[in-house]
This record gives sequence, structure tokens and C-alpha cells, in this order.
Amino acid sequence: MLDTLTLEPILMDRDGVQLAHYETGVTSRDRPSLVFINGWTGDHSIFSPQIAYFAETHHVVAVNLRGHGASDRPEQEYTIEGFADDIAWQCRRLGLKKPVFIGHSMGGTIGLELSGRHQDLPSGLVMIDSIVMPPAALREDERLKQFMAGIASADYLEFSRTSAWNNVGNFDDLSRRQAIFERYVLPSCEKTPQHVAYSALKNWFFNHDPIPAAKSCTVPIAYIAADVPVTKEASDLDRLQELCPQVVIAQTLLAGHFSTIEVSDQVNAMLDRFLAVGLSPSRR
Repeated sequence: MLDTLTLEPILMDRDGVQLAHYETGVTSRDRPSLVFINGWTGDHSIFSPQIAYFAETHHVVAVNLRGHGASDRPEQEYTIEGFADDIAWQCRRLGLKKPVFIGHSMGGTIGLELSGRHQDLPSGLVMIDSIVMPPAALREDERLKQFMAGIASADYLEFSRTSAWNNVGNFDDLSRRQAIFERYVLPSCEKTPQHVAYSALKNWFFNHDPIPAAKSCTVPIAYIAADVPVTKEASDLDRLQELCPQVVIAQTLLAGHFSTIEVSDQVNAMLDRFLAVGLSPSRR
């Protein structure tokens, strides 16, 4: 059964730009707040099962990145560093103390930048199928260039829909794959304007250097991979472990890029384990 999360966005004004987040759950001295960070052309709904599950035990905040979901979409450059600073600002405005950041796809890259850039904030970081340490050769890869051209084209919306459909794992029957696509992937994809999608993608792959943040990040880290060849090929996890020896790496079984929905039970169990054991001082 696929349930759609229904929460009302909370808007905060940052220098004239409305940044949205969703808040639920229970506050506890013994459990950290969880901050969920959506990926490229996504929104909080990709974490619907995690928000519902962890709201029973944790204070949960799910952001919508600038330009995404219910947040404003100004004409500007969209950078990993800018996204990270936005979320740090939101966390401080909300008075969050040592939250755990959980990012999907580009959201994981933002989470790493945030954890290295604002070292006082996090107590832990989880990246879910994120291209976080791309090899230098990726920038010259013809497939990436063609993808960028598609996002820049007049057929942006159709190209974006097709790309999103291809990222939904084909391990399930067609009806479930279609339901995941229509309920959780397509709506946020169609709400993300072309100028946001292109700028964010360009700056993610061509103008962002993750190494300084990785070197500065000292909190416990988990990386949850999916069974997606393109992400695996574009992610140098050996380099990530070299820079962040505290990282633990796991993989979901028979799930595509949107594993948080496709196999939410697996992802929830991994997050549960990380929160129970991975944040221990002995792991630092």
C-alpha cells in the first residue's frame, strides 16, 4: 500500500525568498531531530514513509530546497553551497540542536556540504543513492552532456518526465512502478521550473568541489546505495571512504533510485540501526 503524506508547508522568509519545510513528530531529549533533504527536482514526498515512521519517535523536519516543492523559485543560480546555507539557516531559526541530516540523491551531496561547512550543526549524516564524489572524467562524459542538453531544451518537461520514469526501479510490477512515479516522483518533477533544474544540475556536476567539506566532516556517516548502475558508476565511494573513514556503506536489495518509497522497510531499518548504533561516540 502506498500512502501519500499530507502535511501543510511552513514558510520562512530568508531575504525575500520563502523557504518551505514540513514539521511533525515528537521532541525528545534522548533522540535527535531528523532533517530530510530532498534531491534534484524532488520534494519532501519522496520521504513520506520515513516521515510517517520516524514521527512516532523523533522530531522530524523535511525541507523543500529553494526552487523546489513549496519553496520560492527565484531567477538565480542554484548551488550546492547555497542549498546548504539555506538549510543551516532554517535549522538555526528552528532551534535544532545536533540534528541528523538525511539526504536523497542531490540532497545527500547537500548534506555532506552542510556537515562540513557548518560543523557545529549535525550529529550525523545519511546519504541515499547520492552522486557525492563524482570522478573528474564524468564532466567529459557524453551521456552527461546529452542529459544537460535535454534539460536545457524546449522539450524540458517531457525529457524530465522520461528521465524520472527511468529512475524508478523496474523490480516491481508495472502497476506499482506507475503508482510510485505518479504519486511521488512526477508531481515534484513537474513543479520544478527549467531554470532551477538546469542551474542546480550544472552547479552540482560542474562547479561543486565536495572534497573540502568531506575533509572537514567528522560526524558519523552512512551511505545507502541503490541498485542503479549509473549512480554507482558516477560515485567514487572508495574516495569517499578515504576522505571520510567513518562512513559505513550499505545497499538496498532490488530497488531503484527512489528506494525510500520502493523498499521503505529496508531504508527505515537501516536508518533505525544507524540512529541506534551509528551515532555512538565509539563510532566517531
